[in-house]
Amino acid sequence: MKILFAYTTRNGTAAECARIFAEYVGSKAEVTLLNLKESGEITLYDYDAVVLGGSVRFGKISKQLKGFIKDNIELLNKTASAAFLCCGFPDEFDDYVSTEFRKDFIPKYGFHCFGGELKPKKAKGIDRLLIKALRSSVTQHDFEDASYKGALPEILPEAIYRLADRIVMG
Repeated sequence: MKILFAYTTRNGTAAECARIFAEYVGSKAEVTLLNLKESGEITLYDYDAVVLGGSVRFGKISKQLKGFIKDNIELLNKTASAAFLCCGFPDEFDDYVSTEFRKDFIPKYGFHCFGGELKPKKAKGIDRLLIKALRSSVTQHDFEDASYKGALPEILPEAIYRLADRIVMG
């Protein structure tokens, strides 16, 4: 089985989810990781399944992700596809799906929340300042400190594993 995992990322969270997915699938399938911001044309006909998504920034998904869906909507709806979002506030996931994805995009394996991160060390420039401000509004603790055990935005590997298992098992 050949799986395309196409994503957009700004601070590396979606790329980390892609890595976790590919590592988990291992030898069960051939996974191609594709950063849509760095790629050219891709032929979806070469794949048995397509997973696509990216991070939410200011309540929006990237233009590259929206464009990829627009350009490939018919094939995405005919193939075994899934969509994911990385968002630091999973409570907002359903709102992001309903406002950011086309209504005629109906992935066979549905929409999935892979969690998110608010780690300023991974960000650059203005993003670093924004993440620091967001994080201070979430908690007064330094949640990059390993000693902090509170509820924080984080990648949810179990959500990635569940989707991978559904796709590989058919």
